[in-house]
Amino acid sequence: MFKLFKNNFKITNECIILATPLIIFLSIISWYFNYAKDAIDNLPKLLLAIITMVVIVSGSFSAWFYMVKKTIKLANTVFVFDKDRAKAFQELIKSLHIGMGKLFLPFLGIISISGIVYIAILCIITLLVTKYIGQIDTSFLSTINVLLSSDELIQEINKLPTEQIMFITTCYGITYLSTLILSFFTILWIPEVVYSEKNPFKALISSIKKIIQTFPKTFALFIYINILTILISILNTLLMFHPITYFLVLVLYYYFIVYIVVLLFSYYEQTFIKNEE
Repeated sequence: MFKLFKNNFKITNECIILATPLIIFLSIISWYFNYAKDAIDNLPKLLLAIITMVVIVSGSFSAWFYMVKKTIKLANTVFVFDKDRAKAFQELIKSLHIGMGKLFLPFLGIISISGIVYIAILCIITLLVTKYIGQIDTSFLSTINVLLSSDELIQEINKLPTEQIMFITTCYGITYLSTLILSFFTILWIPEVVYSEKNPFKALISSIKKIIQTFPKTFALFIYINILTILISILNTLLMFHPITYFLVLVLYYYFIVYIVVLLFSYYEQTFIKNEE
């Protein structure tokens, strides 16, 4: 595993072209979110914005993750001439619309299933905490701005009594733990969809089986990814207030995303694809 972690930096450097469409896609998603946040003033508009966001994210993810698969394949290909390698990587941009055509519906399924599962878990946790700890006055969530702005939400929460803040803290802690467990059991879900092109339900079941079969290795990968996530979050918190250092952290953040995704796909290829061959 350590060899995989180390060698993946070299593969990521060769696949750094993936950062360009990633930045474009995330910028589009961020732009639409900011637009919707200012434009939404009633429930129908909120529902329309959610549906639009899901479609945008599904299209972006299906195109980009398919490109990741093709880029890793090219990075592991031996070319006789450098010009042939450069030409092959230039052709990668064409894989974006191919990936969107092949994987849009599976990724739409992944996002929809994930949303339903997380909402169900949140409801169950809320019911359990309400039963054993107490209730909370949710009237402060009545305005759209509070739901869309984290700053306003935090301000409203700080105004609540201590008992209700404890209620929210308990809900958050249990939700975080549940999310962590779910993240582990879905860590191979996207690679499974991209490589097998199965529907999201079959891909989820198949990926969970593979996680159980390779538990020690996959768990080590999961721990490694979470350590990197914590480190980049700390750096972002410490350096985000200075323009120059924030720019450096932003570059590192995009590199980190590419590194993690390439690592997951490389691990999936080496552990499952090559073994099948």
